[in-house]
Amino acid sequence: MIAKRVITNRFTDFHLLNVAKTTSQPDARGPYMVIQTGSSPDDPEMRECSFALTRRGTWLHGYIFFMLPKSVRREIAVHETVADVMRIAEELMGKPVVESLDSLRDLLHGTGFSPSAEDSESEVLLEELKRRHPHEIQP
Repeated sequence: MIAKRVITNRFTDFHLLNVAKTTSQPDARGPYMVIQTGSSPDDPEMRECSFALTRRGTWLHGYIFFMLPKSVRREIAVHETVADVMRIAEELMGKPVVESLDSLRDLLHGTGFSPSAEDSESEVLLEELKRRHPHEIQP
């Protein structure tokens, strides 16, 4: 699907998701995720994708985000408070940075995450991501 827009670093384009509302604690506040749908700024074909804002202020493809174990997802792209989200948003400038396969290794380094050889679901999702976004996800 062709995206109607390219993702930006403007907080007015972000969607703040209260993760607690998707669990069994609908009245809780936080933790939060920041989601944005559109195409990567580097995608000439403007394929639509969802992106999650990481704690380091970069954008992570939704495909990759959901391939990761829940504990790793929480560590890299789930924010405890709205103040945490605003602090990161205030520091964002210029063209959005979308994690590449190389930068993803660096992002995950501190989490201790390493996919297992038996993780066929993650492998299938990664191959699909590479197929759909070949110029962004390089081996």
